[in-house]
Amino acid sequence: MQFIKEKDYYKKILEKELEYFFELSLPCGAVGMYPPAVNSYSGFDLPEIDGIKPEEYTRWPSSRIISYFSDTSVLGAIRADAALGTEVAKEKVLAYLEWYMRHMNTKESDLSGVAGTVYDYQIFTSPDGRTVELTEHDMYESQYPNGGNPHDYDSTDSYAAMFIQLLYEYAKTYDKDYLTDKKDTVQTLVDVLMSTYIEKLDLTIAKPTYPACYLMDNCEVYCGFVSAKDIFTEFLPDSEKAAFCAEKAEKVKNAINKRMWIEKDKCFTAAVSDRGVSMYTIDLKEFYPQASCQLFPLIFGLMDPADERAAVIMDRFKKDFGTSWMTFGVGTYPWCLLVRGVLAYGDYEFAGKYIDAVNRRFIKRTHSAPYYNSESGSIMIAAAELYALAPEEEPASEPEDESSAEPVSEPVTEEVSAPESEPVSEPEAGESAGKLPLIIAGIGAAAVAAAVISILFFKKRSKK
Repeated sequence: MQFIKEKDYYKKILEKELEYFFELSLPCGAVGMYPPAVNSYSGFDLPEIDGIKPEEYTRWPSSRIISYFSDTSVLGAIRADAALGTEVAKEKVLAYLEWYMRHMNTKESDLSGVAGTVYDYQIFTSPDGRTVELTEHDMYESQYPNGGNPHDYDSTDSYAAMFIQLLYEYAKTYDKDYLTDKKDTVQTLVDVLMSTYIEKLDLTIAKPTYPACYLMDNCEVYCGFVSAKDIFTEFLPDSEKAAFCAEKAEKVKNAINKRMWIEKDKCFTAAVSDRGVSMYTIDLKEFYPQASCQLFPLIFGLMDPADERAAVIMDRFKKDFGTSWMTFGVGTYPWCLLVRGVLAYGDYEFAGKYIDAVNRRFIKRTHSAPYYNSESGSIMIAAAELYALAPEEEPASEPEDESSAEPVSEPVTEEVSAPESEPVSEPEAGESAGKLPLIIAGIGAAAVAAAVISILFFKKRSKK
């Protein structure tokens, strides 16, 4: 097929990214955003945990765990194994699934009383194998003496939806009996989706404390319901539960097309309120979230690439951001996730050029920041798809070596410091969400990079 290279090219990318995935995987099973590294936590009044004082564990390498990003990394590893016909990632993938399920909140432990949610964590690992796990809510608690600590999870809908997909993909790829005793777990995750599902809209709000229905999240929720339907059909036969999830998936899909598509602008709104009103004044020159979110219906299978809207979306994206996205100039991060939408549309030439650029800039340069676990996961997903389509021919020549690759500027590092301001208020309709001060721990000695900034944009808005 034209524009697709030989299998060996994609095989090398997959193997390299699997090595990076192993580097990110912690002994406890969690998958960090960056390789563990010693970081500064000046200004934080941290608790003693299991008899270990903060003066000790903050000297250990640490990693930041946001399960949404970890999920994409793990999904990439599963797809890489499936494409290559190997099981080299199985043990690490299983360890992550078990870690996630151990950390699913009960109604009592969740701040909003929703069983099955998972907090964001900082995990410290000592040289002798001890582990300290600290929720970011507890980490920031001393900074909010009057209450209102917003640090819990970026969303509940996306986290649960993507983990349901992981459970399905693990069972399909590695072990068809894995889910035999996990029916209650799967149902709990479906209940998390339903906990923020608005019946009158057939959409989910991001989390109980943030009443916004995001296009990105709801595309993922659609995927989660489809995966749950497949689990209850293929691995845990239950026709009633399968029918329920199939119905919800279809309703979410229809609601996205009905309530979020704006015909006069030929685009989706990035979010609607819990009343169904668009929260944004349409501006498709704004990469995040308005332009980037347009590709999510393609990425998660809600939009047929033959749909005339898909051509409008892709042509506009290439015109407005094709060059800047290809050269990593659209924001703090590479946004590798979007290549999955390009592939879903069938533009192999555009996708191939982007993967080449990522290979030169990040994969062949020791995965320097701001390339993090989710970026790698999306590249594995894309490379696995192309590997399956690639011809069996002589090995492809390597892209230009590091000496001839484009120069990479040295990042500026900053210490992690306590936030100075009060919690950011929720955005008004038409405004993007407040920026959340984040700790980025565990970036690696060679990559304490642009990701170490006090305020970050990740896959979507920071909603707090």
